[in-house]
Amino acid sequence: MSKLRLAIVGAGPAGIYAADIILKAERNVDVSIDLFERLPAAYGLVRYGVAPDHPRIKGIITALREVLDSGGIRLFGNVNFGTDITLDDLKRHYNAVIFATGAIRDADLNIPGIDLP
Repeated sequence: MSKLRLAIVGAGPAGIYAADIILKAERNVDVSIDLFERLPAAYGLVRYGVAPDHPRIKGIITALREVLDSGGIRLFGNVNFGTDITLDDLKRHYNAVIFATGAIRDADLNIPGIDLP
């Protein structure tokens, strides 16, 4: 059985679920996945952007943690794509790369009065 090395940039829900789908898919190759996350911990906005009074949404972390704990996935936190690791680095060490970075900043909605108190 051949070996596929996969890098996923972004360890939020999209990156973790991409890893989960790939690991569960029928395949003729052995897969190892490395997740690279800019923040110190995984889960993206589910961890950092959901208010504590939304426990059902926060509960998604349990499902995401199960994927990370299932084996076949390594998580590297505090890694900034473009400075700590580049696309050339990833191409050199992996067979494939998935970008699941999410939004780096808020989108400007350009709504009149949005800045009103």
